[in-house]
Amino acid sequence: MKNRLTPLIDGLTQDTVLEQWFWPLQKALDKVRYPEKVFATLTMPAFLLLGCLRQLQSHDSLREQVQSLAHLSRTHQLPLARSTWSDALASKKRCHIIRESFPHLVDHARATLPERFVDMPNLGERSLIAIDASYQKESAHYHPIYPKCGGTDNPKGHLLMTFYDLRKGIPLDVKTETVSIGEMRVIKEALDDSRWMTVKNALYSVDRGFIDARYWDSRKQKYQATMITRFKSILVYTPVTSRSIANLPCNEGVIVDMEVTLRLSKQRWRRIEFIGPKGEEYAYLTNDFSLEPGELAFIYHRRWDEEKFFDNFKNDLASAKAWGKNPAAIEQQAIIGLSTYLLTRLFLAQQFEDLTLENGNTTQSNKHQKKIETYKKEGGIYLRAYWQQLSKIPIQVWRFFKYCFMKKSSPGLYKQQLKPILERYL
Repeated sequence: MKNRLTPLIDGLTQDTVLEQWFWPLQKALDKVRYPEKVFATLTMPAFLLLGCLRQLQSHDSLREQVQSLAHLSRTHQLPLARSTWSDALASKKRCHIIRESFPHLVDHARATLPERFVDMPNLGERSLIAIDASYQKESAHYHPIYPKCGGTDNPKGHLLMTFYDLRKGIPLDVKTETVSIGEMRVIKEALDDSRWMTVKNALYSVDRGFIDARYWDSRKQKYQATMITRFKSILVYTPVTSRSIANLPCNEGVIVDMEVTLRLSKQRWRRIEFIGPKGEEYAYLTNDFSLEPGELAFIYHRRWDEEKFFDNFKNDLASAKAWGKNPAAIEQQAIIGLSTYLLTRLFLAQQFEDLTLENGNTTQSNKHQKKIETYKKEGGIYLRAYWQQLSKIPIQVWRFFKYCFMKKSSPGLYKQQLKPILERYL
């Protein structure tokens, strides 16, 4: 089996687009020590490479991917047994190695990718972390037993709790869970000691399902970390005092900024009321008193970036449905999906630099210019009008990788096939 797989891996990684794209993950894996002889048939680099390739090609089933690999192989034989891949996916040892290598990839991406909040100097060096959950369909071989039938499985599917860096526009980590428990409980039980829940002076953007005043009070007291979310209509609060709203462009749309107390909290909180450009009303709850109310409202609005990441993750990659039923398989698939997204972000950032792309008379720049002109003429939201970052990687980019991953990596290829896509959509 090794003899049949080796030529295929060599063909995939000899001066190809896939090799250049995969290189940061290979470097991250090199920083982890593990016994390579344990994985003699399917090495860890080959396992990750094929996993990421499955994501790029959006193969829902393992049978489909193995058949696709056979077509890529010069021998036209199955280069890899399905059982070998399935066993590797369910391996706790491999899962542990991937868990150790992934933070290195994240650190590289955070150090490489550009800052998205350069127009908000009040933030300083604070981390902006969005937390949200998405749900994944079970594999065809999984037979869940829901709580109403006496089981513990989640009727929505497998929970994927994801940390997302709003400053860089990338996922930071994921926690998988099949048991039917609330999202806030997952945070408390499984993520309390997480690297991304112990960040000093961080600002967390979460939805209303994560409102737990006592928990966030403890985060603020221990790590000086704060949160912002939408105000629940059933939340009991007592107004204390109104705060003055500075006459700044970022505060356009803010009508109320007041200090409040909550029944289950000993600390002061803040209620911000905001009117959108179309007259829609919003109310926010936060325990952050350092930023302008309009800035806080805008940061919450940027949770949209994580929603669009989930769109890419589930619809453009092979992540909408689980590849296996084993907890290790579910976790490995999730991390491989996040790695695929990170590698694509890094690759695109490098191409922007190599191709010396500038904002020209393109589709996205025209749309952005219209937003600015609308703001100047008709009013609107200052920060939203001047936000220039695209939230979602367009489908055209994913198609490029899907059909060109085995082509020779060259400036000519990127200039001819990738540059027009980047100019038009990014």
